[in-house]
Amino acid sequence: MTNKDVSAGLHRLTRLLQLTGADMHRVRAYQRAEGIVRGLAEDLNDIDPQSLDGIGASLAETIRELLQTGTTAQEQALLAEVPAGLLQVMEIPDVGPKHTRLMWEHLGVESVDGVEAAAKAGRIRDIPGLGARSEQKILANLERWRQHQSRTRRPDALALAEPLLAAVRAADGVVQASLAGSLRRGRDTIGDLDILAAAADSAAAMKAFTSHPSVEEVVLAGETKATVLLAGGVSADLRVVAPESWGAALQYFTGSQAHNIAVRGRAQRRGMTLNEYSLRRLDDDSVVASATEEEIYAALDLPWIPPELREGRGELERPLPRLLEVSDLRGDLHCHTLWSDGARSIAEMAAEAVALGHDYLAITDHSGSLNIANGLDEQRIAEQAKEIAAVREQFPDLLLLHGIEADILADGTVDLDPECTAALDLVIGSVHVHTNLPPDEMTERILAAVRSGRIHILGHPTGRLLGRRDPYEFDIDAVFAACHEHGVAVEINSQSQRLDLDDTLARRAVDAGLTIVINTDAHRLDELHTLHQGV
Repeated sequence: MTNKDVSAGLHRLTRLLQLTGADMHRVRAYQRAEGIVRGLAEDLNDIDPQSLDGIGASLAETIRELLQTGTTAQEQALLAEVPAGLLQVMEIPDVGPKHTRLMWEHLGVESVDGVEAAAKAGRIRDIPGLGARSEQKILANLERWRQHQSRTRRPDALALAEPLLAAVRAADGVVQASLAGSLRRGRDTIGDLDILAAAADSAAAMKAFTSHPSVEEVVLAGETKATVLLAGGVSADLRVVAPESWGAALQYFTGSQAHNIAVRGRAQRRGMTLNEYSLRRLDDDSVVASATEEEIYAALDLPWIPPELREGRGELERPLPRLLEVSDLRGDLHCHTLWSDGARSIAEMAAEAVALGHDYLAITDHSGSLNIANGLDEQRIAEQAKEIAAVREQFPDLLLLHGIEADILADGTVDLDPECTAALDLVIGSVHVHTNLPPDEMTERILAAVRSGRIHILGHPTGRLLGRRDPYEFDIDAVFAACHEHGVAVEINSQSQRLDLDDTLARRAVDAGLTIVINTDAHRLDELHTLHQGV
């Protein structure tokens, strides 16, 4: 078994413990262990699990059992108490362990299909404590969840696509190969994976693609196009084109459709036509350009347009901005440690930041109201300050800031005493609970926090969780205006499940004159390496 298998097993155990009403401290211990294993660089098969910080004797034995068998006696005992299908039910956004258990106990629901049938039959509203509004919300979230299952988050898509791309590049006769489609454009979620290659003979590239170990099924294997299914049912396409058509093909298959329509229209107005093979003159059908994207755009009196900007949003008319590079980022202002729901100590996070070349790092554990995340009250914050002071002495070249991620409560109050937050270097204000307030109430809630003068950064501003939860409904332009007035920055949270703000809202934030901060929201060492996902 691999580290990933063990992490998945610990996740199942965590969910089963939640479902069966286990003690919260025990649940947190398993959540933390899952995070430690997920972020581990070493192979668990080569080390003693008990040597890991945060892993005691009992959890170490659980990990050993998972390594040997893929399951545990504890998991099997818990599955004897509740149906296994309830684990998937709990993945529906905002359907937690409490509602899952209520539907099972009152209606006999044991699967996602069972939830859908019960909701459509109007039976969920009869469960004490739920009602018609909860029923409609569950049904809407279920439909959204199913739609999201057909899309893959960008970091996950890259992890699937890059080994395939490397194999195609290494194939005999391949002179060029690249990602294409929405993945090359850096979209937040991806439908199918697209890979493009240039070769005079496509056979070797096709074989490398269709025979790759990650391929679970070959759907189509033609002469110049192949389609395969990867883990989780993700579809991947390979197209092989002649080297002389590489630039035209790459431009065409990168998209977006709106961008390509605009580019083709520009070509037609200049007496040319553009397709995936070449840019040609309409009068004599002579080839103007085809070998590189740069030649295509130059022939149309355009600079080469970075793929991330090719969305049909006026990029042909506007001066191109200088794009932010990962090398521009100097540090990280949002991370969590063992003090709340993180998996590593302050010293370990600081050491990793130094190894990454960061100039600064802010420790921003959760505030006290977020009980599920072991949030800090005023007394624990004072205790944490002493540890941060000691760690600063260990890393004199790192600006180590003491901050907090303070909950924005339902009434707009910023969690924790004002004197406590005023003494900190940094306060991130974030919404974590009561995420379904009516739009007017949610707007006023966030505005109250921004206007309070107690927060420096608005964390993950829309609250979306890719594949799980849509953004909150609120007046984001009013919030941006208030942030500008009160000097509050907004965050691009680079967690793969968030990527919040997205690109369109980030542009609106810039247009509103706001400062944008890219943070990892890291809970593990490896997550400190994900700043690039926010760029």
